[in-house]
This record gives sequence, structure tokens and C-alpha cells, in this order.
Amino acid sequence: MMSRFFMLAQEAAIVPGSAAVEAFFGLGADERFVVLLVAIGCGTGVIIVLSYFAGEVIGTVHRRNAEYELKRDMLDRGMTAEEIAQVIETAAPPEDGVERWITSWGRCKKKSG
Repeated sequence: MMSRFFMLAQEAAIVPGSAAVEAFFGLGADERFVVLLVAIGCGTGVIIVLSYFAGEVIGTVHRRNAEYELKRDMLDRGMTAEEIAQVIETAAPPEDGVERWITSWGRCKKKSG
């Protein structure tokens, strides 16, 4: 009884007449395996790249927040703007493309029409 239920579920999952279904299931077992392997590999690559960029953006935003807190702390201590600028200018420049890209967000000025 249970095996018949699983067979019905498998038959219901395949919509006959669909071009994608016909193209995929029209392939041999070896060809389907290769197609699935390539699709899984591409999907994994996309997930890895997106995870890397998300991690870099989060790290850079955290670093910028820490710099903001440092500047706020220096102002609270009574340092002048020139002293704060001197401290900030001695900091290391952005190291990679993601950091330079996020740093450029702060430099963009809206043009007034």
C-alpha cells in the first residue's frame, strides 16, 4: 500500500507536456546526471560568491562603525578637528575592492539641482 502511494506521488510530480520536463527526462540517465552535476556546481559557486561578498560588506560596515565610535569618543575627549583628521589620515587605507567601494559611499555628494 505504501509503495503504491510513493509511486502516485512520483507520477504527480512530473507534469507531462512541459518543454522543460520533456527536455530533461528525454535525456539518458548519464546525461541527466551530468546536467544535475553542473547545475549543483553552478549553484554552489553562486552561493559561495554571495556569502563572500556578504561577509566582506558586514566586516567593512562593522569597521566603519568602529571608526565612527572612535571619532565620537575623540570629540567627547575634547580633541580638535585637526587632531582627529591627523589620527584618521594615519589609518591604513582600504585594502580590497569591497572596502574601497563601501568607503566611496561616504564620499558621494548629492548634486543639488
